[in-house]
Amino acid sequence: MDEQSEWLLSQVDQLKDKQPEYEKRAFLTALKKVVIEQVIRTDQIQHELDGRLWNHDKW
Repeated sequence: MDEQSEWLLSQVDQLKDKQPEYEKRAFLTALKKVVIEQVIRTDQIQHELDGRLWNHDKW
């Protein structure tokens, strides 16, 4: 996970801890899940691209 994603997740956690309303905490929890999923997908796409570029059969 890169530095920006870690920062964003920590900010979401801080905001969630300060929220008294359930709806806002639920929203921030869902936001955190989306950010984590995007990090995973970005990592997978980068690995797939690296694999396709280094596939010597397609050169």
